[in-house]
Amino acid sequence: MQAENGQSQLSRRQLLVGSAALAGATALFGPLFALEIGNVDSAAPRGKQRNLLSQACSPEKLKETLIPQDKYRPFHTIRDRGAWEALRPQTRANLLAAGEKYLGYKWPEMPATIFLEYARNGNRTDYENLRNARMRALQALVFAECVENKGRFLDDVTNGVWATCEESFWGVPAHLYIQKADLGLPDPRDPIVDLFAAQTSALMATTVYVLESALDTVSPLVRERVYFETERRILEPLLAQNFMWMGLPGGKPRHDLPWIEVPEGKVQPVNNWDAWICWNWLTTALLVDRDEGRRRRSVEKIFLCLDKFINTYPDDGGCEEGPGYWNVAAGAMFDSLELLHSATAGAVDIYGHPLITEMALYMNRVHINGDYYLNQGDASPIIHLDVDKMYRFGKRLKNQDLIALAVSSIPEHYQPETLVAIFTETELRSQPRAQARLLRDTWLPDSRIMAARRKAESAEGFYLACIAADNGKSHSHNDTGSFWVYSQGLPVLMDMGQETYQKKSFDAHRYEIPSTQSAYHNLPTIGGVQQGVGPMFRATDVVYESNENSAQLAMELAKAYPPEARLKSWRRTVRLDRGKNMVEISDSYLLAEPVPEIILNLMTACDVKESGKGQLTLVSSQGAPPSLISFDSALLTASVETISLENLELKRNWGSHIFRIQLKTPGAKTSGRLKLTVTTA
Repeated sequence: MQAENGQSQLSRRQLLVGSAALAGATALFGPLFALEIGNVDSAAPRGKQRNLLSQACSPEKLKETLIPQDKYRPFHTIRDRGAWEALRPQTRANLLAAGEKYLGYKWPEMPATIFLEYARNGNRTDYENLRNARMRALQALVFAECVENKGRFLDDVTNGVWATCEESFWGVPAHLYIQKADLGLPDPRDPIVDLFAAQTSALMATTVYVLESALDTVSPLVRERVYFETERRILEPLLAQNFMWMGLPGGKPRHDLPWIEVPEGKVQPVNNWDAWICWNWLTTALLVDRDEGRRRRSVEKIFLCLDKFINTYPDDGGCEEGPGYWNVAAGAMFDSLELLHSATAGAVDIYGHPLITEMALYMNRVHINGDYYLNQGDASPIIHLDVDKMYRFGKRLKNQDLIALAVSSIPEHYQPETLVAIFTETELRSQPRAQARLLRDTWLPDSRIMAARRKAESAEGFYLACIAADNGKSHSHNDTGSFWVYSQGLPVLMDMGQETYQKKSFDAHRYEIPSTQSAYHNLPTIGGVQQGVGPMFRATDVVYESNENSAQLAMELAKAYPPEARLKSWRRTVRLDRGKNMVEISDSYLLAEPVPEIILNLMTACDVKESGKGQLTLVSSQGAPPSLISFDSALLTASVETISLENLELKRNWGSHIFRIQLKTPGAKTSGRLKLTVTTA
């Protein structure tokens, strides 16, 4: 819900008392994961047991309303010549050109030794590049044939379908920890379904659906092979097993939550895998499963799984994995809901529940300016929005803010990449040009994220954001209490964000990666001790305030650090003074005993120059005005470390290097007050 002054959420001032608000979290997130407490779903410890889909449609109602597979036509097929010929001429030309690149394509081999690279040395990129090249080629050939309808691309489509059917595993090596044999090579006797097996299945199902009998001109066995492979790899295993991502009893423990021990037969928390896989599973079942009983059972189980996913969300709609995952989290849920809506002629409809709108609006609330978003956890700062999905979500909800965000984010050379996007493009482009809302204030009281700018609908001046949650979220970084400062919509003090994934991104060594550590966020390191890993390391006593003149977030960070920090209290307040266009960071601390030094870490991509006693000037290469960081030089001594970037995703976002400013206290103290200000130089 939005206030007239550009604020998001309901209140202008909200108090969250740590001991009360987090009492349930302690029980839920202790060393042993407790289950079924009150109104909390054990697969969704941060949300509520709402079960919206199961309540909206009983098995009896589903049986009455589910449209049979041979009559279900949610998308245009190759037979709908009027629809394909009505596409924009440039889109038709682009789709044809993209397919022509793959005429006579030599489908890349996928050797076992490339598959084994992940187990041997942690390299997941080489195999995934081969897989993705195949997927791109097949999709391009299918769309080109649909545009031209002359059979010119059908042999190459068949080669792609057949090559895919011959793959030992449709997923990726990094996810083989799900199988009983663990990492290495896939065991065909133990079929598992990961994100990419489901995605491949959906592409195969869509290929058969959209080309229909045209494939039979090559061989009637092409479609039959797809039916056979999707059944044995996807449809049957998903009904026979409860995989760990479903939020149902069974399945191997998740690898990215090492602090959670799941009792045998119990459930574990879900994340984006649930919605992402359900979307592709649903696509496969609805489009190509000719066994109506199994098809209906698939939809019933998808109801259960998607309910678990929706239950994970707090009432404020916050995506704990950050905006980089929204498209395959809440966005994937939306595409699933659209399929369910169309497959039951509107009988399954939960769009009226307020949570669905809150989940959609999350991207508006963490939008900084342009392509910059508030990148908590494994999220990049620069996000290219799926404008088609956001537009359709906004249209379904009749929400102009979502539509405006989509329309304003259309890239200059936009080319739709999915079947539904191809047929939405003309409508999307015909929308009046609109400026995305730039909210003056955002407060997500459950997710504990605040953001404030100088004035609504403008990137002028400073933008301040802060997270005061815990270090146990999915794709979490140790970032509790960290903050962001942008100027004119460009980064000044930032979060490094997501790296290109490697093996240790999701194993016991995850928090050896600098970008996940608190020492590489805008946070203190106390006597060499950083924040701890897991939901028990959290902010407490969180207080948010906002008015016409300022916005601030105050918190206690003592529980975010392990006992080795000797910390009794660390009170942090981050504040934006709108009138002065100034950011203030105020810290006061109390230690049980002295520590050698305290370091305030500040991360920036700006060049850093010492411009006076207790002053550092940050100069952006992107055109933002220089910013001045001021501090008491009697209490803090500054040093600047240059960090060379080798990781591909970090280099894409930040260039060849970034800087870590370290403000150090001289000598041992048990208490003190530290203050920083950021102003325009």
